Amino acid sequence: MGKVLLGLLWLLPFLGAGQKVDIKQPQGKFQQDSLKIGQEINFSFYSKHPIAAEIIFPDSTYNFAPFELISRQYFSTRTVANTSLDSVVYTLRTFSVAPVQSLTLPVFVLTQDDTVQLYSQPATIKLVQLVRGSISPANLKSNTQLLPINERVNYAYWLIGAGILFLMLVSLWLLFGKRIIIRYRLYKLQKEHAQFINRFNAFIDQFNQSESLQTIEQAITLWKNYLTDLEGNAIKSFTTREIATYYNDDEDVTTALRLFDKAIYGNIVSDKSSETIIAFFLLHHFADRRYEVIRNQTRHVPNPESVPQLV
Repeated sequence: MGKVLLGLLWLLPFLGAGQKVDIKQPQGKFQQDSLKIGQEINFSFYSKHPIAAEIIFPDSTYNFAPFELISRQYFSTRTVANTSLDSVVYTLRTFSVAPVQSLTLPVFVLTQDDTVQLYSQPATIKLVQLVRGSISPANLKSNTQLLPINERVNYAYWLIGAGILFLMLVSLWLLFGKRIIIRYRLYKLQKEHAQFINRFNAFIDQFNQSESLQTIEQAITLWKNYLTDLEGNAIKSFTTREIATYYNDDEDVTTALRLFDKAIYGNIVSDKSSETIIAFFLLHHFADRRYEVIRNQTRHVPNPESVPQLV
């Protein structure tokens, strides 16, 4: 008999562990009978269970679909006659357009071997319809006239474009600026020389017809002015002797000016086919030679700024 009692005492813990915990189904209800889309609403949820039972309510990780959890408020456990009452109020909202929406929540009962979920009966609530009646779809137009709008200036793009253009121009100038200056100077030299030749030849033709001393003076003045502009000197104000000295007594210059001085100051005009005509062509030839010298200097000069500028 003593052995039987000892065996029963040994089995008591196992019998207690396998005993079913008596927990009533949890209850949940909305505190209003209707709601609007996006409106907050409170949902009361509670569970009655033996004092020894361990239960857990859903937290923020639980899916409350079709509702969204905003907040929750737990209340202290109340116990009467070995029965405890746990409750919580969830603040929810919905964006579903279903006319009637329901929610059922579980309590999680912790046992020694497993976790049991007990669900409440579904609680329903009506959605307030703000738009009543059928909504007819809008009639779409297959073609419509576009309205003109004022163009807006994108100043940022313009400034960026101007900056890029400026950098390109600076780069091109650094690479080709010297060549551009030299080519422009050569073009101007050629143009000025061609104009001088045309005017000087016109004086020669005029002298052949009139043998006028005034024509000789005009031709010499034109020649002096051209060389002054070509070489950047001041020979247009020089005397005959000073011009000859300036050009190191060049034979063409010395001979031509001597013949012209003889004609002007001696009032003696030689035969147009001899000395005076020769003097014209000597000055013409000398101007051609000086043009070639200046042109070669301009083409090969390291610094274009050092070349005399035509004015």
